[in-house]
Amino acid sequence: MVSASLDSYLKPWCERLGVELICSELATKGDTLTGKYDGGDCSGSEKARRVQALVNLEDYQTIYAYGDTVEDNELLAIADEKYFQWQKIAA
Repeated sequence: MVSASLDSYLKPWCERLGVELICSELATKGDTLTGKYDGGDCSGSEKARRVQALVNLEDYQTIYAYGDTVEDNELLAIADEKYFQWQKIAA
């Protein structure tokens, strides 16, 4: 799962489902949230960059991506099969 949303609530959900997560993470200082991002906001082109840094897309025959906001455009651009707001879009 790739999301600009925060790890504080996505991480437990993805762990329960056994799904790997790439997302915006909140920075902490000790046990306190700082209100800042750790590693920056995972939106727009950052989504595609993080996927490409973690996964060698050449290892897969087909890359699927699903998006629901304009922040997903760059992620959709690296996919072979693209879905935006539940509709398949042409390659």
